[in-house]
Amino acid sequence: MENHNIAIIGLGRIGTAFLKKAMSSDCDMTVKAVCEMCDTPGRKMAEDDNVPVMELADIVGLGVDIDIIFDLTGDQNVSRMLREKLLQVGNTYTDVAPARVTRLVWTLIAGDEYLPDLGKSKSQIYADILLEGAK
Repeated sequence: MENHNIAIIGLGRIGTAFLKKAMSSDCDMTVKAVCEMCDTPGRKMAEDDNVPVMELADIVGLGVDIDIIFDLTGDQNVSRMLREKLLQVGNTYTDVAPARVTRLVWTLIAGDEYLPDLGKSKSQIYADILLEGAK
């Protein structure tokens, strides 16, 4: 199986859980860099495992060394900004994983474990999507 080089943006509860699974020995992903401005358990985990903690611009600067960027900040503007920055530097190789793809990847690497609950039901998430689309 092909190994994929990834970066993770946002190491709060969800990002930390994702990082932990992505760094496990049975995962076919290599975490090349993370971005987290706050002092979180996920940032400490990355630092302890010698995963570079970088700013967004530095991760974008890694170019084709990153296959996929997982944005786990929960802020839609971050993914949009990442896509724009990748286009500005001419990087059409690196992808920013959509939230649904991130959840799919989680399902594949985590088995029966679930991402931490964000306090919203699936119905609430769908309602938010519909309301967002109505704007």
